[in-house]
Amino acid sequence: MLRESHILELGAGTGLLSIALSACAKSYTATDIAPLLPLIRKNVALNFSGWTQNTKPPEGLPGSNVFVEELDWETLLSLPPTGRSRYYPKPPELNAKWDLVLIVDCIYHPSLLPALVETIETVSTAGKTWSLVVVELRQEDVVREFLEIWMNKGTWRLFRVDGFLDLPYVVWACQKYA
Repeated sequence: MLRESHILELGAGTGLLSIALSACAKSYTATDIAPLLPLIRKNVALNFSGWTQNTKPPEGLPGSNVFVEELDWETLLSLPPTGRSRYYPKPPELNAKWDLVLIVDCIYHPSLLPALVETIETVSTAGKTWSLVVVELRQEDVVREFLEIWMNKGTWRLFRVDGFLDLPYVVWACQKYA
């Protein structure tokens, strides 16, 4: 299934997951705030010969399906709901929707939680999009607050994935249904 999937990563940091997982996906878009994009682009370019943001290797070569885009959750949250779809990146295939949204090690500061939840909600399509949330259990109250905000949206089926990572990490697979 992943080979035909369009993956969006929120808070890509260094871009490591895009490098490691892009071979498993139809397209992989790593996003983060503008100051981190040069680092992600540099790391992707170092790992995929010929890759630059504007000129990618020919289709089929490693890295040809990797995209690096800005996505600031707080900016998205500040926009009116009707204008948000113009702000976030879309899959490169015409009329495609995100199949999988990866949220890895992004839940650590309470002030970012509403913006993160709204971003997940906005980029996802009911009946189509799955999210995989991986969180280090740094502060139990922050994780609890994230889950409360997210589940209050009322549009997600949440499954805990056991045996994937050892403590102090937890993994949830979630599908948007409405």
